[in-house]
Amino acid sequence: MGSKDLMGKEVKKMLDFWDEIAAIERRMDDVVRGFLGTRARIASPAIGQFAQKPFVPRLDVFARDDDLVVKLELPGIDPEKDVSVEVREGVLVISGERRHEKEIKEEAYYRMEASYGTFERQIAIPEGVDESRISATYAEGVLEVVVPKGAVKEAEKAVEARKIPVLTGKKPAKAA
Repeated sequence: MGSKDLMGKEVKKMLDFWDEIAAIERRMDDVVRGFLGTRARIASPAIGQFAQKPFVPRLDVFARDDDLVVKLELPGIDPEKDVSVEVREGVLVISGERRHEKEIKEEAYYRMEASYGTFERQIAIPEGVDESRISATYAEGVLEVVVPKGAVKEAEKAVEARKIPVLTGKKPAKAA
């Protein structure tokens, strides 16, 4: 084994060591943020401690039986009043608002982790999808949008934005 091979192994060992240190540091940052918040808040905890955090619903996008499925966690939201699902120029746009219904003035909050406010999530959908077959349902705090696989002719593609009604309380029927 030449000195070049030995040097390469030593460099690799050193890089692996620093990669491991960086991974540990990232994990520690996550733990600290989980308990105390961001580094800025740790440095000056009085600033923004009770500032309203933006509401960004968690999103899963996956394939099921060749259909594209988008799921958003939207607990405590009235989908009929506060959620809009549209297709605009080949992009699925889900927007809405999570409202803070009651303001309790008698109680002093020590920590408020619930997020409120408007949100908008955009997901590109595959070309050639029949946008008229896209369905959306809301049940148990989860919005599920199903984009069925299916080709359409170029002339049949929707040019204008199309609003998709959100059905509540049941799972979507599989597109025919």
